[in-house]
Amino acid sequence: MMRGLLLFFVFVTSFLNAQEPFQYTEAQIAVQDKYVEAKKYALIGRFEKAQEILTELYKEDRANAAIAMELSKVYSYLDDPYNEHKFAQKAKESDPNNEYVLANYAAICLDQEKFDEAIPLLKTLVIKQPTNEEYTDKLATAFLQTNNSDAAISAYNAIESKIGVTESVSRRKYEIYEILNKDKNALEELIKVSAAFPYEVRYLHNIASYYVKLGKEDQAQEIYNKILTIDINDVEANRAITLAKSGGGDDNTYLRSLTPVIENKSIPVDRKILELVPFVDQLNQKYDKELADALVMLSDRIATIHVDEAKAHALKGDILMSTNNVKGAAKAYEKTISLNDNVYSVWEGLLEAYTEIEDIVKMKITATNALDLFPNQPSAYMYYGRAYTLSNDAEEAIDLLEEGLLVSGRDVTSKSNIYAELGRAYLFNKNSAKANENIEKSLKISNNQNGLALEIKGDIYFANADTDQAIESWSCAVKAGIQSKRLQQKIDSKGL
Repeated sequence: MMRGLLLFFVFVTSFLNAQEPFQYTEAQIAVQDKYVEAKKYALIGRFEKAQEILTELYKEDRANAAIAMELSKVYSYLDDPYNEHKFAQKAKESDPNNEYVLANYAAICLDQEKFDEAIPLLKTLVIKQPTNEEYTDKLATAFLQTNNSDAAISAYNAIESKIGVTESVSRRKYEIYEILNKDKNALEELIKVSAAFPYEVRYLHNIASYYVKLGKEDQAQEIYNKILTIDINDVEANRAITLAKSGGGDDNTYLRSLTPVIENKSIPVDRKILELVPFVDQLNQKYDKELADALVMLSDRIATIHVDEAKAHALKGDILMSTNNVKGAAKAYEKTISLNDNVYSVWEGLLEAYTEIEDIVKMKITATNALDLFPNQPSAYMYYGRAYTLSNDAEEAIDLLEEGLLVSGRDVTSKSNIYAELGRAYLFNKNSAKANENIEKSLKISNNQNGLALEIKGDIYFANADTDQAIESWSCAVKAGIQSKRLQQKIDSKGL
């Protein structure tokens, strides 16, 4: 490292002082040694010491731009913007044509919002490096900050004339036109970059979306049709054209229109899944039978066509859970795990399904396997505890749940769920006091929002022959987000 710093100083000294390489007096070598020492202190974070040495060197040679520039950097680390700017300016005065000195000074001016001071520096840099996008971008930014958008556009046009049309330059011009509400110019930029890269559908999508924004649906449809000539399987273009043909349509109409896309074996499963995910989220927020039916039909086809793709069966499982076909969901999750057992969320889905259908034997086996594979997942301990509690082995459940509390660390949600399952375990162990104690801990750290804890609290009330309080607690669990036929049956039958 020391040798590298010395060589660096030799380099900057040679071009700043016009000395012949490697021909130095003893005094100059001593200066180099001090400079290297200052750099060393700066590298290890001792900026005050670096500043002290560099200040001494600067007093001895105020015309040395390298020392002034290094002082500027050190003052930056010392949060001294005045001196940071001052010595960057001094470096520029000593060597007004040095690109690195100018770039450092300009960057400091921009950072300190001295835009009028930065502009001439950046103009010089752009003249030196007319194809450097970074310099042009900074110059345009300075112009925009001084409300000179025309000059900013001119700067971008200048570099575009040198390097041709690029996405980055066109994007910046587009953004400026958007701010200025110059829709025509903004659209021209989108069209220009697309013309430069005619087979890149991403740029065509940008044009189509902008036409839609402007209310020019016919022009947007023309672009979507053009996209399909490049990629007939483009999901977004197919969707837009389908919706236009159906007069806008609704989600269910659109989903059913996706059948040809879903049936196309050449389209990757990921693209099909991404198309359905927003509608799955929508279904989880508000149940709609027609939407549910459409999603079930499409996910089943995806799983059939991509039978060896684990994610296809996982999607099917999620949708079946959302439509309360829990047994079907369990089978889909089982298939997923048989293809790929590395995704923990699928194990969670399967264990929730087994809980709902009360398949305790499979739950116990699966919970044990999940804990073996994912010993760092707090909820794996929760499901293990639940499985062993429901199989009448509360002692084993309590031991693992206590361990799960340690694994959960600061994960409040997991900790709350584990306390809830401890409450259930102690209830099965005929220890109402400990059951209530853990449920209260669960509710306290969840601000009384843990539906699982509220459900188990209802179970405790019922075990103590307080049916009214049990029903009230179960109802609160439903309001907290527990969507379960099993829970609703408790409320309807007024009992476990």
